[in-house]
Amino acid sequence: MADWPDSVLRRFRAVPLNPRENDLYGPWNKLLSYLFPPSSDFTVAPQSYLLSTSHGTADFVVEYEILYNNVPVLIVEIKPPGNLRLPSAREDADTLIRRRIRDLSEGCLLPTLHAVSAFGTQLAFYSRAQGQQIAPGGIAPDPVRLTDTAPLHWWSCDVLEEEGRQRFRSLTTEIVQACENLE
Repeated sequence: MADWPDSVLRRFRAVPLNPRENDLYGPWNKLLSYLFPPSSDFTVAPQSYLLSTSHGTADFVVEYEILYNNVPVLIVEIKPPGNLRLPSAREDADTLIRRRIRDLSEGCLLPTLHAVSAFGTQLAFYSRAQGQQIAPGGIAPDPVRLTDTAPLHWWSCDVLEEEGRQRFRSLTTEIVQACENLE
């Protein structure tokens, strides 16, 4: 399978060594717009909203919703890559993506709503088929033992490496084809 276009790769290469979350929005927007072109019936729609954290602080969340005729068919949430090593950051990302899937899956035109949680370029894949639970299944915290509720291995694919590129491209191709079959 072909590599990403040079224009996409250049945007990812321009990301600083210790990026902030917003340093990643441009490269991800470029990649998503390549996969879901503006000339199609898809729209790459950045969304932002205020999230109250369990620590009593507020945080802004920015995600991309890929819309087909104004209905979400894919969710992509981006976090800074340095936070991937932190179990609490993975737990927060996992909780957030599960909430968004739950909120948006009922309105999805497709049999399955897909979502991707990205720490930089490291991807975790989620999905919810209509009437089913979210995959991968959630891991409940244990009140006594430390429990990794969002294991590091869930983010094992890098979108800039062959396996991750193939998996992400396969997912987006599946979504495009499923949307075309709706017509």
